[in-house]
Amino acid sequence: MSEVWKQLEFPIPDIKIKRNDNSQVRDKIMSINPEKRKELKLNKSTLWYQQKKIKEGKTIKIYRKMVSKYGKE
Repeated sequence: MSEVWKQLEFPIPDIKIKRNDNSQVRDKIMSINPEKRKELKLNKSTLWYQQKKIKEGKTIKIYRKMVSKYGKE
């Protein structure tokens, strides 16, 4: 009975993650300065954390409301 448990394996399925933070959006986020942040009505902490994650090479979450603000120029 102990041999059966040693061979028990659970297959891990491949997971595909859909990202909505392409390089153009990342570049726009990194180029926002404090004055522009105020014009776009973005929270200071939201922008700061997104810029921090981009610098660290991590993924960021961009919600629909934010996409409309980042899309403006």
